[in-house]
Amino acid sequence: MLSLSEVNFLGQILNETWGQSTRSDFRTPTMSIRTSLQGDNLSCTYTTIVHLASERNLRDQVRVFEEESAKLTNDYIKEIKKEFKEAAGRALKVKEINSNDNIELITSSPYTPRKTAYYRRYTNFQVE
Repeated sequence: MLSLSEVNFLGQILNETWGQSTRSDFRTPTMSIRTSLQGDNLSCTYTTIVHLASERNLRDQVRVFEEESAKLTNDYIKEIKKEFKEAAGRALKVKEINSNDNIELITSSPYTPRKTAYYRRYTNFQVE
């Protein structure tokens, strides 16, 4: 369980609404990772805009998005752990509880097979 000061450190690390964020690699015009801390539950939401070439190989395309999102989410958590250790003086332990993803179609046209969509991955971690 985190102490009050450790919750404060973690909250400052996760807050990207003001000040300077050191994790600019995880936010581009087409991709972002957002986090929220509720009790000892850390929720990460990875969102990106994807272009689907055709419906024939849709599952293969989604598999690539799944691998990329899992890797970026894990890299993001590693960066948070590193910053927490520098701020609090101890290691932050997190355990993945669950993860799921979805695709939300933005644009589609019957005249072209190319589709634009949001790909989202929701990952929940238990903070210890």
